[in-house]
Amino acid sequence: MTSGLHHTVRLSRPADFIAIVPYMLGFHPQRSIVAMAFEPAADPDSTARGLRFSMRFDLPDNSEDTPDLARRFAELLTRNGTERAILIGYGPGWHVTPVMDAIRGSLSDTGIDTIDALRVEGGRYWSYTCPDPECCPPDGVPYDPGTNPAAAAAVFAGYVARPARAALAAMLVSVGGQDRDQVRAATLEACAQARSLLAAENDHDWHHEGLAQVAAALDRTQAGQDLSAEEIAWLGVRLSAIFVRDAAMTLIGRYDDDTHIRLWTQLTRRVELDFAAPPAALLAFLALRTGDGPLARVAMDRALSVDPRYSLAHLIRTALDCGLPPETVCGIDFAGMADEIANKAAQCPEGTRPILPVGW
Repeated sequence: MTSGLHHTVRLSRPADFIAIVPYMLGFHPQRSIVAMAFEPAADPDSTARGLRFSMRFDLPDNSEDTPDLARRFAELLTRNGTERAILIGYGPGWHVTPVMDAIRGSLSDTGIDTIDALRVEGGRYWSYTCPDPECCPPDGVPYDPGTNPAAAAAVFAGYVARPARAALAAMLVSVGGQDRDQVRAATLEACAQARSLLAAENDHDWHHEGLAQVAAALDRTQAGQDLSAEEIAWLGVRLSAIFVRDAAMTLIGRYDDDTHIRLWTQLTRRVELDFAAPPAALLAFLALRTGDGPLARVAMDRALSVDPRYSLAHLIRTALDCGLPPETVCGIDFAGMADEIANKAAQCPEGTRPILPVGW
């Protein structure tokens, strides 16, 4: 699920809605079904409605899965108080039409009004709701997203639409070359030092040291500076401790969301692969908070590809699948959460100690 754009963009024609979707998702959808959900009108006589959020699902490969997908659409839209929606399917008619019919039926059963239902393919769109051949001819209506004012407004506001979802996932692929060699060497050294401290069984303050290092990394990121290989290595080691990872979330609000996203993206790409689950899960959490559903999903997938049992990533997947709105995450009391984590760290110091992956 993706929240609406944080800028005023006026949408009136089908081509406008089609043009804005890639900027809401962060990529151009293919073989997908998208729902755009709208706010109830403040004035019952007004047709102007704010776009609340959008959500996208892959078209099912098997027709047997279509009823389940239709039910999920209806459940998610109903749970989030949607009264009106536009549906857009991407792909050939034989693939889109049965899915579109099933979803429209499910929405109708739950009292959600489908403003329009469109199919997009090859630079043309078709409407499932318009019977006028002059308005919506059988061979489709051509459109050019490159010249659409809605797309231009999104680009001007700084939004980016990547060619496909794979391009979004590629943003989190591990870096290679000299940086990889330097981080690997630094990680081996950091792990050796961590093992020595753990073996000493002293009262080493892993919690506050870890929190201070995360704050220092956010300071550097906010200033536009890249972290050194040694900083990347030690952050990877420290974030392997659950309480340190959770404490990192309590810094939300002290730094803007973009700074957090840039830090966790950098860490996800630069840490050694065995250490990538915590920063990827933190990135997914920040993306969920900001309403960037596509980024949240690719970051969550990245975390689970490293550790299929990583609990925070599973919680984020559940939140995404249930359509948890970003406002819920924004309402978390991070200051109170910081006090709670500090108390737990004092009571259970083992939760603050790094858990080094096998082989490190």
